[in-house]
Amino acid sequence: MAQDTDRRRQLRKIGQGLVVLIDGRAHPVVDISTAGISFQSVGHKAGAKVSLKIAQLTNISDCIDGIITVKSVSDTTTRGEFHPTMPLLRYIIRHIGETTGAEPAYFRK
Repeated sequence: MAQDTDRRRQLRKIGQGLVVLIDGRAHPVVDISTAGISFQSVGHKAGAKVSLKIAQLTNISDCIDGIITVKSVSDTTTRGEFHPTMPLLRYIIRHIGETTGAEPAYFRK
């Protein structure tokens, strides 16, 4: 059996401290990159477009709207590709910087 290779272009960082909000329900983020997101949720179908909010677990009001196209679904996880916007990319880059402890070059003064 051939081993699957990870074809992602961007390294995904753990979604520590983030949740996805869909229809008033919170779903823990597994991992996130500027290209896409994986979160714990079921009931979505591959190819569907889903509107969601990404929020800080400690401050739900610190959130950003986004749209994904669902790429795959497993028993517990939904994986989607972002329809990127600059505010969404800034939010994700800020989160990755906070998670890794490095100031992203994008925000350097």
